[in-house]
Amino acid sequence: MNLYAHCKSCKKDIKIKSSASTRPDLQMEKGDEFNVNCQNCGKMEKKHVNDIKAEPNNTIILIGVGIGILVTIFLWIYFGAIGTISVIIPILFWQQQMSATKSFNSYMIRRK
Repeated sequence: MNLYAHCKSCKKDIKIKSSASTRPDLQMEKGDEFNVNCQNCGKMEKKHVNDIKAEPNNTIILIGVGIGILVTIFLWIYFGAIGTISVIIPILFWQQQMSATKSFNSYMIRRK
């Protein structure tokens, strides 16, 4: 899951570097409000935790697709058509990313 905020001056997305998987985790890591620096225009902005949005990490989904393809080929060679059941692997990676993103975006912190 990738975290980002929207820059008010140049209208570009600002990536937030954090390993937080939920909004309360991000709040505990960075505080209620924190400064972010736009890499495009160089402006510093103060963002509230609720202004941060999440999107699925496509790299992890592609890794899941790669693993799924390799496992499918391996199982197809040794077990035949039953190996096609490993097509579920990329779907599980995608589902986990979508669930984490939805969970992050749906929970909001009360503003003080």
